[in-house]
Amino acid sequence: MIYLDNAATSRFKPRCMTETMVKELNCSSNPGRGGHKDAINAAEKIFSARSLIKKLVGASERYEVIFSSGCTQSINLAILGYLQNFVGQNIDVIATSNEHNATLRTLFFAKNSIRVNIIEVKPQFDGSINPLDVSRAITADTRLICLCHVSNVTGSVSDIEAIGKIAKKNNVALLVDCAQSLGHIPVDVTACNIDFLACAGHKGLHGPQGVGFLVWNTDKYLHPIAFGGTGTDSNDLNQPDTIPEGYEAGTVNCAGIIALAAATRWTMENLRQINLQERYLTAELLKGLKNNRNVTVYGSSNCGVVSFNYKDLPSTDVGDYLNSCNIAVRSGLHCAPWIHRFLGTIERGAVRVSIGYNNTIADVRALLFALQKLDKINL
Repeated sequence: MIYLDNAATSRFKPRCMTETMVKELNCSSNPGRGGHKDAINAAEKIFSARSLIKKLVGASERYEVIFSSGCTQSINLAILGYLQNFVGQNIDVIATSNEHNATLRTLFFAKNSIRVNIIEVKPQFDGSINPLDVSRAITADTRLICLCHVSNVTGSVSDIEAIGKIAKKNNVALLVDCAQSLGHIPVDVTACNIDFLACAGHKGLHGPQGVGFLVWNTDKYLHPIAFGGTGTDSNDLNQPDTIPEGYEAGTVNCAGIIALAAATRWTMENLRQINLQERYLTAELLKGLKNNRNVTVYGSSNCGVVSFNYKDLPSTDVGDYLNSCNIAVRSGLHCAPWIHRFLGTIERGAVRVSIGYNNTIADVRALLFALQKLDKINL
């Protein structure tokens, strides 16, 4: 199978990641749940993983790292935990058309439960978000800006530094969804004035599924939204808000976190080569798609994510055809309905191709060749 669905999860995993995960699973211990040396050793490795993530994103001392099951849980914590500070007040939240349902569904839950007003900012012609449009959307009641750094549909990249300056100037918290950017594009939360950075571990960082993190500016208070054992203050039946324990109720994915640290370290060391390869392959993919008169391409960024449609065919039919050619892509709405509504593809979706580190030019050419043959096939 030619795997071109890396935006869903990366197929390539460095050997150091898998070896680390197997080792940790074979000598499992629960960090923070015992005073014996194995539990302490696990806790030290988790602490080291937090420090590595902070280094990855340029986090200053006021930031902390909360580990989660993935980007979705991190976004839930950031939105619901932060907006609880304003219950009973007027609450405006800005969200862009590029947002994933991890953000949109959480916001719509907040809309129905604590009367949040959602203000949509639509993209420019290239799919990116104009910082001036964000600035114009801010009201006296705006509490939070939700921004997808790289669209998981069009691959468009928004200027998080410019939007971060606007957020800071207006004293509005900024949440950035970096699920598709970390491991591909350098991000500095301190320089960009990002208050909450949410990320999955299993995509650009080449880690395992089931682990992610929230990098959090602790100047913005978060209410815990999950409750249970923390290994601390066990006599108190109220959830503690100590960091990080109060925000990681229950047993953390210890093996996953430590394996993610190994994968992140490998990704940081090889970032230049990863980016060069992915940008080259994306550029070749875009060139080939745009040369096919039957193909409509959405977006033109070379960061590894490209979506298209073929004539008037449903995207799922094209995806099924490519699957029969032993090529894995993703068709449909990609859990991002607002951007498909903006693109006019809400009814049939689009076919998404996403490049990974172990893809080759032969993979790209095989996809382009399969599309060239499509006219001769009656789907």
